[in-house]
Formats: sequence, structure tokens, C-alpha cells
Amino acid sequence: MATKNEEEILAEVEELGRLTEAQEDILYNIALKQDELGREATNLLLEKVVDSEIYQPMIDREMLTYEIFNKGGKHEIACLYVTLKGMRYCITFGDEISARRPVNPAGAPRA
Repeated sequence: MATKNEEEILAEVEELGRLTEAQEDILYNIALKQDELGREATNLLLEKVVDSEIYQPMIDREMLTYEIFNKGGKHEIACLYVTLKGMRYCITFGDEISARRPVNPAGAPRA
């Protein structure tokens, strides 16, 4: 039986579709990093994030958020965080996303 959170994710996926495989992999990898290291951000240049075909849809769907470091400076940095909604998405589709990764959950290469 699906939980309310899972039902909300599935309803959104039915309406808007799933993220691309590349987006799911990125979201999942950032989520794993956050889980292991505790709310530690993944940093990218802001110009690589805003209006990006990969990152902007995840931001628009509120699965990913960011803070800006060095605001107004020459190299503005986007500190990316997976939101609770993004975590729920990763949990909902985690078995499928994890199976695509080149390493197993323990970090060992897949045979």
C-alpha cells in the first residue's frame, strides 16, 4: 500500500512524467551524499544550474533547491540540496535508480 507521500509523488509523475534518467541519477547521487554527510551541499557554478535543461526542471518541480555563495561575485556558486520531496522521489524509485548505478549500495563495482 502506498503512503500519502508516495501517492503524491506518483500523482505528480502521472501528470508531469518522470525525470530523465540523467536527472534521476543526479538527484539520487546528491541525496546519497546528503544522507551520508548530513546536509552537505553539492556545489556547481550558478551559471551551470540556472536555466539548465538538467537542473532547472528539478528546481521547478521542487525536488532540488540551492543557495548562492559568492553572490554578485565573478564566480557565483550554487549549493545544491535535495528537498524532502526529492528524497521521497528517490525513495519511491530507488530500487530502479540504484540498479542503474555502476556500483552496488555498498560501493563495490557491479559484476
